[in-house]
Amino acid sequence: MARPLASVRVVLEPEFERTAALLGVPAMEAGAAIVARGQRSRIPVSRDGSYGRAAGYAKSKIHVERGIDALGLYWDVGTGDQALTPDGTNYPVLLELGTPPHEIRSKGNYPLRNRKTGQVFGKVVHHPGTQPHPWLRAALADIAGRVLP
Repeated sequence: MARPLASVRVVLEPEFERTAALLGVPAMEAGAAIVARGQRSRIPVSRDGSYGRAAGYAKSKIHVERGIDALGLYWDVGTGDQALTPDGTNYPVLLELGTPPHEIRSKGNYPLRNRKTGQVFGKVVHHPGTQPHPWLRAALADIAGRVLP
């Protein structure tokens, strides 16, 4: 590949960069709202709830948050760190990606049990894992090919 004989570096005025970024705000807001609606319509909701929380808990935590960092404006869409399991795991990510087979162990000298049915399992359960439900990625596809305001 031939080397260029000359090069040009374009430097934008900071005020122009700020103005250009702000012109994109309406489109970004619209896109974020579409993705949030898509997430709310797709996130799996159990009939019984989970981790002692009511059904729809993770769905109720989906929100849009706008911020600014060193790279500029950004929009976070989803549950963030607001829908966690008791041990601090991001529960909606488990729904999105699924889980591999794993052990569930009692945290005390008592067996695991289903309080609703009274079924007793023992101190260790070999959970088969869960299938993924790609609700996050599907919601992103809602803005593919769209022209936003």
